[in-house]
Amino acid sequence: MESTIRHTTDWHFSTLASWLGVTSACAYYANSELALYLQIIVSGSILAILLYVLKQPNKFVHGVALGYFLLICVLIQLSSTSLVFIHLVMFTAVFSPHFTLPKILACDVAAMLVYGLTHYSRWENGIPWITFTIWFFFCLMNWFVSRRIVESLNTHYQSRQNYKELKATQHMMGAMHAAQERQNISRELHDSLGHKLTALSINLDFAKRAANDATVETLSLCHQLSQEVLAEVREIVSTQRNDKTILKQAIEAICGLTPNLHCDLQLSKETEQLPQDYALCVLRFTQEMISNTLKHTQANHFTLHVNVSHVGQHPLLIAKAYHNQPETHLPKHGNGLAGLNERMAQFGGEFSQHLEQETLINTMTLPLNLEEKSHDKVPTS
Repeated sequence: MESTIRHTTDWHFSTLASWLGVTSACAYYANSELALYLQIIVSGSILAILLYVLKQPNKFVHGVALGYFLLICVLIQLSSTSLVFIHLVMFTAVFSPHFTLPKILACDVAAMLVYGLTHYSRWENGIPWITFTIWFFFCLMNWFVSRRIVESLNTHYQSRQNYKELKATQHMMGAMHAAQERQNISRELHDSLGHKLTALSINLDFAKRAANDATVETLSLCHQLSQEVLAEVREIVSTQRNDKTILKQAIEAICGLTPNLHCDLQLSKETEQLPQDYALCVLRFTQEMISNTLKHTQANHFTLHVNVSHVGQHPLLIAKAYHNQPETHLPKHGNGLAGLNERMAQFGGEFSQHLEQETLINTMTLPLNLEEKSHDKVPTS
């Protein structure tokens, strides 16, 4: 199979109109009453195949094509009209992305030979070469036109996917920048107010213990107020540091843009605290894996595991991605994977691929530097 169909254009109306036209013509020129009844079965089977192709254009292509071709040959025996070749035109259009021109033309010529051999006795003045020639070139032209249309629609679909992924990335970058600013503010609150309030609370408590009866009540109230303010600061800092679900939301947004691919996301709790640069690496890795799955496979299920592992005292960010189509060999690295390798190298990490029971496992490994977490604790006194 040469290429896959990735666009989601609705071809139901034109396909059903063509099927109805050729079915009506074949029924009108039926060879006999029995042939008319048999045509109902054959045409119904062709309709079922066409509806299946419209719904699943990339599945069991060779088997579906063979079934459609055989049904066309059977229908030729049941009708005398050359309008049955409309099915050949539809056959050429439906399978133009999947088969090369020689394969398509071989099928067209074979069907015309079947028609010519089975209807030869009805021609009194020789073989109607003009009819065959017209239908042959009609199929030939339709292969080129249909193929260009599908390629154009695929390109347009991929451009829309890229645009949506870019918007999702921009949204994540903006959200992570805002989150980083909130963390900076919370850190300032911790460094400037937290320590001073703690010191104030300690001194007020000491003053309360040493005060006389006239001032102890006032000092107790001040100590209580300082404790309440410290608790509010602690709550604000904790809230800002716990708001760390941006990466998962961004990945879910990207997966939501691919309705033909069910995504299973498994992100550990440690990934909620990733710095912006590392989270962006995970996002780029996810985008590249989803894009390659859509471009080069017919998979309908995609799995992503992201977690933080500890090797001794060194934490590692590990992301694994795989799909449900069996693979027998490792793919060649194109520009996308080369760029992903370069991004990993900037952080001292690596990207690798290996086969595990015919499953292609894509792995991203990055060493983490999480020294910023040393400021996470808030004074509790």
